[in-house]
Amino acid sequence: MVKLEDPEILERDVRDEYDHPLPQKVLDERTIYLSRNNYGRLLRPTGIVQITDFGLSVRGDVPHSGCIQAELYRAPEVVLDAGYTYSADIWSLGVMLWDLLQGKKLFDLVDPTTGEYDDQRHLAQITSLLGKAPDDLLRQGQRTSMFYESDGKLKDPSLVSPGFSFEGTIDVIDGEEKRMFIEFVKRMLRWSPKERQTAKELLNDPWLHDGFSQ
Repeated sequence: MVKLEDPEILERDVRDEYDHPLPQKVLDERTIYLSRNNYGRLLRPTGIVQITDFGLSVRGDVPHSGCIQAELYRAPEVVLDAGYTYSADIWSLGVMLWDLLQGKKLFDLVDPTTGEYDDQRHLAQITSLLGKAPDDLLRQGQRTSMFYESDGKLKDPSLVSPGFSFEGTIDVIDGEEKRMFIEFVKRMLRWSPKERQTAKELLNDPWLHDGFSQ
């Protein structure tokens, strides 16, 4: 944290907001405001800012193997150990946005008998939401045989939940707003990493821009 150098900043911020209001999006129970960040340079040095925790960081423009990501946000190619790139983070972003907006988890990944995270349950819930995993992804997975039969079917199909859908798992928004958000998330939550949009492409999505007052 960097302390406030000049209290005048707060007064100036209030005046700026009055004279030049920032865009905002009004939802049913709350208003989302665009941040104001043009406060100028620091008047005095505040020390050296360091970005840390790069112990597991890798370049994402070439495939890597191994287990990464928090279980809730783990991409299917990571679960299967099929090699991951930058697109694994796009999957995580899609799930996280859903959880933040709805206020509860999109996937329930805990085995009720053990109380632990379960890979098979995770893949089954993704199947419930997106349909069958593509064959090429299953062929690439080093762990595929742990969860799938040779014909590409899940070893425990009872874990698949019929009727599990994007539309049925969110109720904090509705109408056109809901449709646009679902379309936005669908561009991130796809079995195939190559079919997910990049961060740059997602920045142009209508849901991020529609509805802001000018």
